[in-house]
Amino acid sequence: MSKTLPKRKMYRYCLADVAKGLFNGMIGNYLLYFFQPTVKSGLPSILPQNKLFGFITVMALITAVGKIVDAVSDPLVASLSDKCTHKDGRRMPFLRFAALPYALSLLLVFYAPFKEGSVGNAIWVGFFLVAYYISYTFFFIPRNALVPEIIPDANVRVGYYTVRTVFFMGSSAFMYAATVFVNLLKNAGLSSLWAWRTVFTVFVAIGAICLLLSAYAFDEKEYVTDSTKPNDSLIKSFGLVLKNRNFVIFSLGDLFSFISLCFFETAMLYYITMLLNIEENKVFYVLLAAIVTAICLFPAIVKFCRKYNKKIPLIAASIVFTLVFAFIYVGDKIAAMFQGHELVIGIVVGILVAFPFAAINILPQSVISDIIQLDCLESGVNREGIFSAVKTFIEKIAISIAMMIVSSVLAVGAVNGESVGMKGVKLTGVYAGVFSLISLVMFILYDDKKVSEGIKKFSGKGETK
Repeated sequence: MSKTLPKRKMYRYCLADVAKGLFNGMIGNYLLYFFQPTVKSGLPSILPQNKLFGFITVMALITAVGKIVDAVSDPLVASLSDKCTHKDGRRMPFLRFAALPYALSLLLVFYAPFKEGSVGNAIWVGFFLVAYYISYTFFFIPRNALVPEIIPDANVRVGYYTVRTVFFMGSSAFMYAATVFVNLLKNAGLSSLWAWRTVFTVFVAIGAICLLLSAYAFDEKEYVTDSTKPNDSLIKSFGLVLKNRNFVIFSLGDLFSFISLCFFETAMLYYITMLLNIEENKVFYVLLAAIVTAICLFPAIVKFCRKYNKKIPLIAASIVFTLVFAFIYVGDKIAAMFQGHELVIGIVVGILVAFPFAAINILPQSVISDIIQLDCLESGVNREGIFSAVKTFIEKIAISIAMMIVSSVLAVGAVNGESVGMKGVKLTGVYAGVFSLISLVMFILYDDKKVSEGIKKFSGKGETK
């Protein structure tokens, strides 16, 4: 019989989310800012500024190609993990193999070595971005698949995902502070380019240590002893997953919700510095307000989910996010009305987005784990890898769609050689608001009660009242 995972090992396993918060911040918040710079940033134009068909930027094209290549790896890694017969288990060997490539490939994205505007830089960035996404897959699909196996109790899993999210958002807060550290380095005499690279290098080093600690957190075979490996082909396994109605509906809601979140994170610096006219060195205060408020909301969200369900907070998060994006469209006008108090407005917006941040980061993976557990109970086969592959694929598609659309839309209305226009910044709010509304519909259709009652029934706990 498998043992219960001690909390200290669970916390160590969660350290990977410290790295994920740092790395996602570098990709989600700063990749476009770094490679599609404004004049105020002081960064050089490393990539060519040409546009395919007059509107698709080089950065958007790189992201699209990267995601297409990356998408192939998700089901392959999932299948390999589900059927793995390694002496150390089905999941942990993948984490140990991928940890360092995951960190190193990300760092090299920002170290394109050729002259400004060179095609060579575009190829360099594209190659290492693909390597980053693939190594992310090798690490996080097996890692997420292991959770329902080592933490079979649904209520305990909510606590686990809360710890993960605290680690993730805490490290994200440090990543949001990058502008503060960059300005300190610039004041010390470093150029904008090398100030950013230095900050990124330090954060990647911290992330690499956390990944290794997580990958060696425990011996998988001590805590998973009775899993049944699937014998189905890759295509058949995917077909079985897609026949799960609740999984499909929730995954669509998660996709559109995550796209809207990625929109906000990707264009966030532009919202703060351009729409609200807040200085770059004060951006951190807005982001800190969002992170601290979100972390303070975690206990209330967990308590609510354990007493009621996970569906209602996700519906509320979609509604709040939609309203925030409506504000973004008129954000410059509101900032003009309260001239001199732009930072206060920014902090208020940060507090408003805290609830969607918290709910969207904690709950989707917990819901997916519930669906996975019910599927395993009903079928008698452990397909955690395939389910996790679809979940990870959704995250990647969301990031890809957000970055492709944001990168190109931001350029709308740009003048005088700028790569970003005010009209484009505002339009991103319109697109994201639509995605948020679609996620609201999907979450309303998801049957949370059926899943929770099914788990209790198969676990011998009877029907819920």
